[in-house]
Amino acid sequence: MSPAPPALPKGIPNCLKKRQLLNDKVLSPELCREYGRKFLELDWREDALEFFRKGGMADELEQLKAYALETGDAFLLGRLGHQEPEDWRRLGEQALDLGKLHFARRAFELAGDDDKTALVTGLIAGQGAPEDN
Repeated sequence: MSPAPPALPKGIPNCLKKRQLLNDKVLSPELCREYGRKFLELDWREDALEFFRKGGMADELEQLKAYALETGDAFLLGRLGHQEPEDWRRLGEQALDLGKLHFARRAFELAGDDDKTALVTGLIAGQGAPEDN
């Protein structure tokens, strides 16, 4: 018999309750902000994003964007919706500096930067930088 999953912290909805809340047509912006902040305290940014988006929390969404750019998190930036090529380029450079090669490649692809995409694809394949060959 497998052990019971760890209990969620007080005030954090389980996955079923979270789905109900997000599908609630009349969930107030205040509750969206409250749940989003609770999830942020746990570093559960994806869950926070869902509540901030539902509540139309532009400032909180901008903070998540800043976090994604700072940490090179292409997945999170993509979940925030359409981004300008310059944002993808910035994220790609940061991800590359942090060694997050798959995020860097995806960001450069979305930025339309074929040269950087090829460079990172080579790094992922273990070929090193082109000038090293």
